[in-house]
Amino acid sequence: MTMPQAVEQALRRSQTYAVLSRGFLYPSPGVVDAMMAAPAPLESLGLRVPAGGLEEEYLNLFGGQVPACPPYETEYTASHVWMQTQQMADVAGFYRAFGVDTQETGERVDSLTAELEFMYVLCIKEAIAENDSDPDGVGVCREAQGKFLREHLAVWLPRFVARLEQAGAEGYYPALARVTERYVSEDASRFPGEGA
Repeated sequence: MTMPQAVEQALRRSQTYAVLSRGFLYPSPGVVDAMMAAPAPLESLGLRVPAGGLEEEYLNLFGGQVPACPPYETEYTASHVWMQTQQMADVAGFYRAFGVDTQETGERVDSLTAELEFMYVLCIKEAIAENDSDPDGVGVCREAQGKFLREHLAVWLPRFVARLEQAGAEGYYPALARVTERYVSEDASRFPGEGA
């Protein structure tokens, strides 16, 4: 039995978002092993996970009290603390609406990892709704994806990439950020709406 094309497409997108999300996690041995064990999604985007050196690069870019290139939305979109709080509440509202709880991970709700993981969840939910022949469910998932991309990920990712470039950063993480930004931009263009 073949899988319907819409289900297959949503599952492919979910897999890509999952791999991109995992790529920005702290490169513990388990994370790196998992990335190297399933290289196809990244390789299809033109990126290969290096065998070593990731921890030092990660800490140089994203570590410390004041990271050189913080992987957090509100660092690029909110000029005041109250704006940061408001934007984080908006992101958290998206998560709650779809049953996503980030408290267990310890990640900030506006982290790149959490936002990419949320897109993974939305794509999985879309695939399930497609498979269940639930057009209302598909519509809700697609609307949320378009809105989340337009209002969050697609807005700040170019600024994050620009910060990496301004810092003169080279290596795996800047390449991963460029690939992620390109993928998110292309994916956002699939959804109708303002700013897409």
